[in-house]
Amino acid sequence: MTDKVREIIHLQIPPWPKMTGASYRYFLQNEKHITRICDHYVLIFMLDRTLLFTEDNKEISLHKGEWYVQRPGLLQQGKSSSPAPSYFYIHFTAQEANSKDRFIQNSYPGEMDSNVHLYKQGSFDHRYLKPFFEQLDYCYKTKPYDILGIQSIFLTLLNSIATWPQVAPGQELGNEITRYLIENYNKDISCDTLAKEFNFSTEYINRKLKQYSGMTPVQHIQQLRITRAMDLLANTDHTLAYIAAEVGYHDSTVFYKAFHKLSGMPPGEWRKRSRKIK
Repeated sequence: MTDKVREIIHLQIPPWPKMTGASYRYFLQNEKHITRICDHYVLIFMLDRTLLFTEDNKEISLHKGEWYVQRPGLLQQGKSSSPAPSYFYIHFTAQEANSKDRFIQNSYPGEMDSNVHLYKQGSFDHRYLKPFFEQLDYCYKTKPYDILGIQSIFLTLLNSIATWPQVAPGQELGNEITRYLIENYNKDISCDTLAKEFNFSTEYINRKLKQYSGMTPVQHIQQLRITRAMDLLANTDHTLAYIAAEVGYHDSTVFYKAFHKLSGMPPGEWRKRSRKIK
């Protein structure tokens, strides 16, 4: 990831992407990926082990915790057997934007890009997405008439791999750093970590991210952590100590001070207000 920008798929909106099928897939030992040319997209979320296949003769190796989007019209083959992988897949249709429409030319501040932009490959946190896999699998198999419910869950999963805001020319590095922070915000990340990951100096990393998001890496990490903490405070009964550790703070006091600085109140008070409890 450090030497090139990951491929991005640009989907035109409208029409909205539409799911046409979803399920769990469990390979037998040494089973191979089928040979096919799909007329739809296939979104794969790897749950265990490794899936091997080729796409237009390019070798693809997907590991646990990674997603991949198979594009329609490409030849996929299982030239090598896979070691009994398991994954959750979603078939969907969508209209891909023409290259001339991929980047919006703003005529005034605040004009919105109407396309959806997906990385072709990336990583995900199984703990967060597992409930959506189970809901979608259950609804699709037992409530096929619940079109709105099924589409809602599908779009939530699709949104989890979307890249926002859109990558404009010259902003690729800022987008890559942002995506890395989103995926790893609860780990011990420093400017030196980012410098090693992207093969640039800490000064360059700081400058590029500041230009892209208006925040330094430290500020961005803190924003991600506190935003996630707010979600956990509002929607779970986990203790403050548990939430602090979950979002990446080893010291509850440091978490308390960071939360108060960004929200203007202690985390306990924020929890009460978010639930409208007096």
